[in-house]
Amino acid sequence: MRGFSLANSLLFSGLLSLAACGGGSSGNPQGGSSGTPNGGNSGSQEEFFQTRLQTASGFCRTCHLPGGVADTADGDGLMLSSNAADDFRLLRASWETLGGGVETSPLLIEPSDPSEPHSGGKPWPAGSQPYEAMRTLLACWDSPDSCSLSGGVSGPAPNLEPLLGSARGGHVWFDYCGADDNGNPRPDSALLPPDPRSLVQPGISNGKAVAFNAFWKDCHIDPELVGERPHPETCGQLRESYAKGAPIMEGNGQLGAATTFAGQQPHGLSAISADQYNMMWLLWGLPGRPDNFDQLVAERHGFGPVLSGPDAPRNPYPLQGEDPNLSNGGSGTLPQGLTQTRNNDGSYSGYIAANCQGCHSTPVETADGLDYHYGAGGGLLDASTSARDFGALGGAGTLIIDRAGFGGRVRGTNNAQFANVLALLGSFENPDPISFGQILNNGSTATGDTPAWWNVGHRPVKFVDAMFSGDAVRVDFALYYPLLDKNPLIDGEAPGIFDMERVDQWMSENVQYGDHWIMAQKSPEYPGEINEPLAEQGAVLFHTKNLWTGNINNTVQQPAEGNGSCAGCHGAYSPRYVNDTSYLASPALEGMASYITPIDIIDTDRVRLDTFNEGTNQGLSGTFVGYPETADTAQDCRVQNMESLRNGRPKGYAAPPLYGVWATAPYLHNGSVPTVAAVLDSTSRPAIWRRVSKPARADQQGQVVMGFDYNFERAYDQQNIGWDYEELECGGDNTLPYLDCTPLDPLVDTILQIPVNSLFSNLLLSWNITNPPILSNQDVESRKIYNTAMFSQGNGGHVFSDVLNDAERKAIIEYLKTL
Repeated sequence: MRGFSLANSLLFSGLLSLAACGGGSSGNPQGGSSGTPNGGNSGSQEEFFQTRLQTASGFCRTCHLPGGVADTADGDGLMLSSNAADDFRLLRASWETLGGGVETSPLLIEPSDPSEPHSGGKPWPAGSQPYEAMRTLLACWDSPDSCSLSGGVSGPAPNLEPLLGSARGGHVWFDYCGADDNGNPRPDSALLPPDPRSLVQPGISNGKAVAFNAFWKDCHIDPELVGERPHPETCGQLRESYAKGAPIMEGNGQLGAATTFAGQQPHGLSAISADQYNMMWLLWGLPGRPDNFDQLVAERHGFGPVLSGPDAPRNPYPLQGEDPNLSNGGSGTLPQGLTQTRNNDGSYSGYIAANCQGCHSTPVETADGLDYHYGAGGGLLDASTSARDFGALGGAGTLIIDRAGFGGRVRGTNNAQFANVLALLGSFENPDPISFGQILNNGSTATGDTPAWWNVGHRPVKFVDAMFSGDAVRVDFALYYPLLDKNPLIDGEAPGIFDMERVDQWMSENVQYGDHWIMAQKSPEYPGEINEPLAEQGAVLFHTKNLWTGNINNTVQQPAEGNGSCAGCHGAYSPRYVNDTSYLASPALEGMASYITPIDIIDTDRVRLDTFNEGTNQGLSGTFVGYPETADTAQDCRVQNMESLRNGRPKGYAAPPLYGVWATAPYLHNGSVPTVAAVLDSTSRPAIWRRVSKPARADQQGQVVMGFDYNFERAYDQQNIGWDYEELECGGDNTLPYLDCTPLDPLVDTILQIPVNSLFSNLLLSWNITNPPILSNQDVESRKIYNTAMFSQGNGGHVFSDVLNDAERKAIIEYLKTL
């Protein structure tokens, strides 16, 4: 690299940004017209600039204005004015300051030479129109007497795609069927396009800015083999499947609603009667049934709110003394996440149980009202507290969630991914002493964050560790697995655990219905104001800034694939880059994320990764959810992290799509980081924190447990993206006592005389069954505390983004609001 004085170096840095910001995302011509002026006078040069390069320099104004991300010591060598008429003059002056020249000018080199670092990328490959136009203009400046403006690549200027725009997740099938080119729904007979996830195959991202290293497997290519339906081929088939999946997934007292461990059966062992539910307040130590009882159930358990209004779905249950079938289900209204079941004849059962919406939806309250969003990675539910209350009232099946620790130890997280325990059953199919020992030694996945369902249509592989192909849908029904579907005292039949053929048959019949409903969910628009100019700067940085380039000196190893930007792992979203073939092989891959970042690079909490050792992966592959029928076929849908299926890919964690990321706090795979800003800057992460709770009604303060606050104006941090929280300390003066933050683990250390983390890491279910009991309201309140020193709850990793400066971080955060 050529040497410059300090002043020239600063100006040079700014001009690098100018050059790299400019141009099309695919290196296509920018500016230009059918007419090319000739001659060497300044007037014709300026006309040439206006017709061939004006668009490029105008795009640079995204960053190079006072207050923009380029307004720094390294970038303010060039600040464009708000008046485009100044561009030619400023560019000429900058070229002169840099020492002139043509082939050696940074104005030509930086936007084109891959070996030269710049956060704006390389939009002008050598030979492209903007490259040739700039070279022609510089040659005229360098040698006025021999100036010829007729050179370069001619042709009409292409339309620049916008920087902002988002599909908001979901799946292209629903977008396609929902609107044709005229905005009208397509007919049922319309043939569906290919599933974009199926495009993610080996080689698809070779040399591209966005990397994929985990690939789609079609688990239903042979429907007869797996005993399930083929993929829908028409819009009509898709709509029919979605309609059947809606009551299963939504609940709300609909015929066909499914509930915890019961499938669609009305009296599962996790359900309680409406009479029992109506007495739940007695468990809370209140003197009488409160007038806002249902709302308090939602608050204490962390379910969605009780919805009301003309557009709200009915979610009825019978109050004391009511017959649900004489009162249209009852005059009470359940919180979202609970539903009254139906008998096989369509009548109401009078029994109440939980469904998937407790974890996979989220409410957001604004000045305009309350919105309830299906498909979120909900951060409200305290599944253990809910299971404790239901169990105390007779819901025996919920005791498994509570006492086996599957509800987790921190409100808003869970241990729903207990496939490491399920692997034990699979090991009996093909007994292997080594694998069996590894399963007993796998410990627990422990604390986990719930992923957002609206990203499913853009994930070729499932879960944070790419455990299964996205088409391995049986595992999605873990909560509905009808092992406890019958109550012998009511139904006169044994539960499904004694009839696994019945269990598996129900799963195979219904799981694709639910999957299609999940695929249809869309992320909500950000409800606050967005600074669009700043968001556009963030879009450029998100897609182009290489966090390892030049003199950044990132201490973390760079991923072997991708361009080193956020998009390299998380996918491309901006239309400008989605339609750039140097980023994606097809625009159909918008928002597709399927890169497993090696653990030595991402370096987030290792507990989940280490839990799924080879023996555990093999055992899980032998279970029903692991699609063992597909073993050793070209579309082998067993656990994709088995050594035989990983094809040399390092183990690590999958970077998720980022649609609706503003609504999915907290962050990282274990929910250990409360804001996006803290993800991008590891030095700002709190060690012990607690999300702010909703204020109780004045007459109930101190008597009831309130859930997390979801009022956007009152409790959302719009600057950092995430819900407000308090940073806590444990021990010492004027702080919480240590045991309030870690109520059991120190005792285990003392009693067993071994480090508790060693126990939890090496003995199956040890973390789960030592889950502290919930005996009082204070116990429930303590579960709101997130202590990153606890097992599986580390908040380290993702430190490669620490190299961003404050202005860059702010711009990227603003851009993420638009997704």
